Amino acid sequence: MNYRQAHTLTTVTNKVQYMKTTTKYILASSIVAIMIVAMFGGYFLSQYQDYEVREEQEKLENCIRTFWELLNHKGTDFRVVNGQLLAGAYAVNGNFELPDKVQDIFGGVATVFMGDERVSTNVLNAEGKRALGTRLVGPAYEAIFKQGRTYRGVVNILDVPYLTAYDPIKNRQGEVIGALFVGIKESEFLERMHDLKVHLMMTLAGMATFFISLMVVLGRALHQVEAANDSQIRFQQTLLNTIPNPVFYKDTDCRYLGCNKAFEFYAGISQDELVGKTPHDLWPEELAECYLQHDLVLLEKPGFQGYEATVRYADGSLRDVIFNKATFNGSDGSVAGLVGVILDITERKAAEEATKNAYQQLWEIVEFLPDATFVVDKEKRVIAWNRAIEKMTGLKKEDVIGKGDYVYSIPFYGERRPILIDLIDENMDLIRDKYAFITIEGRTLFAEAIIPNFRGGADCCLWGTATPLFDSQGNQVGGIQSIRDITGYKQAEGERLLLKSQVDQNRLMETIMVRLGHDLKTPLTPLFILLPLIRKQLAQPDLIKKFDICIKSAISIKNLADKAAVLAKLSFRIQPFDAEDLCLAAVVDDSVLTCEDMLGLKQIVCQNCVDPAVIVHGMPGQLRELFVNLISNAVHFSNDRSVITISAEQHGNALWISVRDEGVGIAADHLEHVFDELFKADESRHDLETSGLGLSICKRIVLNHHGRIWAESPGIGQGTIMRFTLPRKAV
Repeated sequence: MNYRQAHTLTTVTNKVQYMKTTTKYILASSIVAIMIVAMFGGYFLSQYQDYEVREEQEKLENCIRTFWELLNHKGTDFRVVNGQLLAGAYAVNGNFELPDKVQDIFGGVATVFMGDERVSTNVLNAEGKRALGTRLVGPAYEAIFKQGRTYRGVVNILDVPYLTAYDPIKNRQGEVIGALFVGIKESEFLERMHDLKVHLMMTLAGMATFFISLMVVLGRALHQVEAANDSQIRFQQTLLNTIPNPVFYKDTDCRYLGCNKAFEFYAGISQDELVGKTPHDLWPEELAECYLQHDLVLLEKPGFQGYEATVRYADGSLRDVIFNKATFNGSDGSVAGLVGVILDITERKAAEEATKNAYQQLWEIVEFLPDATFVVDKEKRVIAWNRAIEKMTGLKKEDVIGKGDYVYSIPFYGERRPILIDLIDENMDLIRDKYAFITIEGRTLFAEAIIPNFRGGADCCLWGTATPLFDSQGNQVGGIQSIRDITGYKQAEGERLLLKSQVDQNRLMETIMVRLGHDLKTPLTPLFILLPLIRKQLAQPDLIKKFDICIKSAISIKNLADKAAVLAKLSFRIQPFDAEDLCLAAVVDDSVLTCEDMLGLKQIVCQNCVDPAVIVHGMPGQLRELFVNLISNAVHFSNDRSVITISAEQHGNALWISVRDEGVGIAADHLEHVFDELFKADESRHDLETSGLGLSICKRIVLNHHGRIWAESPGIGQGTIMRFTLPRKAV
């Protein structure tokens, strides 16, 4: 009989003897067992209730997080204007879109408060209507509006208890102007707990029946104990074999009692060959001694043990692993041995090393970047200061690394003060006046600043970028700023125009993609509704009116699409071989002829006062498009039988061309916006005959010809002058 067989036989014999000696106490044991089951059931119920509470809390947290995401998608600038709660341009009052979406996703109810008043909700009152106008009271009100914090708990809403989650809504100044609420009826949760209690009582009754039956059959079951025990051993072994990690167990002499299949693969020997052997029988001396010493420490101080070590697999490879070990007790309560599980962490350690190397490479990249660059942590302490910024500022890295309190601003401004990296996520309107130029893409800031007497020399123009840094979980852990001296570039006006053109082009394409898709829906709606009706109602008197609406909408769609296509095409710069010398007066005549029909409809006279001797250098098609758009704009906003005058004056090497009308004029606060993409004055926002792109096309054409364009108007009702410049000689 080998060691394993002896151990198994001893175990079976002890179990049979144990069952014989305890038969007379089985009744008492059964009662005790039922009590234990009852206690376990109560404990289980308590744990399950805690689990259910956590589940409901997590559900509420997910629910309110989703509510925030939906609201932030509408806009993150929260404010109250004229009694309306706004998220960006999105009006919340009386708008049930977001609460209903939250209800569709998670169930329960949701509310948006403006102040303590419900302004958007799917909470129903006793009449089955949305409980708009009701007030927030109680502990939730105290937490939100007096303490400025979130609230989680049970709240009676219209006399119905709910499990709730409230978050404050704050404006840019950090003032609480409202709250978000999600809730689930407490009765639904309590109903589930009642069902669980009923099932528990039925289980206890079943357990009592089971133990009573056990007493009857116990005598006949004794002779099956040994077979059942063998079956249990086989089951335990099968269970162990399903574990993918190597598992082993030893006696108090540190001899192996058994293992699973994964351990056999790792060791390269079968379980029968393993049982009864010590670590020194299987492993190299240095590894065996390490394993043995850890085993002895654990057996001396029973409990749990974990440590990293190196093991040699059967294929000869050395692997980094973690040993997790624990002692187990025999039937008499004394320590009978230990069980161990081996977790292979070779790949994890390799990944950690790769991550470490990646960070090292990152710092090396930052160190040798040509632009002056520094990195700060979330407490604004400097953690990287590369060679280029050392050279730019004269400040060595050992003087700044680990320091905060705006130490990085001293070389530029002579004092400790916030700079670009400190303004990430700040209000752009509040910081725009601090820089000659500043813009944002996502959460990255781009800015240009003039530093007077930089390092005791001349004024210096610096271009900077600042962006946040995140860890692998998406948490912001700091920021990085790069600085470039562009003083030399700024001396060339052409480079300034190129940079401005690139920024305008990016903003233009983004605006068109967002707004054009939205604006096209307005003219399409009547087409989809009215055209089917026209087919069925050809004989009705209002046919002409409906048909005219459809035609007008179709024309509006076409004009908008055409203008967008022209504007997109104009985003590309003019190449020298594309331009030619042109007679400006002839270009104006062609444009006036193109607009002849619209001029005739309003009986407007267009006077071409440009000297035929004036020659400009440009693209014929673009210049004709420029004048057609300016004339069309003037006609649209002019009165019948008025006059439009086109003239040109010499100013140095440039021509100032003017298109003057006697129309409705432009308000002073609109003058600087009329050339913005899709901008319309309030009185024309819903006019389908205007696309909002005509003057933007004009601006792009003028910029392509290295000129500038602006609008002048004495005021409303006093006409408008559109002026722009063109080079008179080839550029």
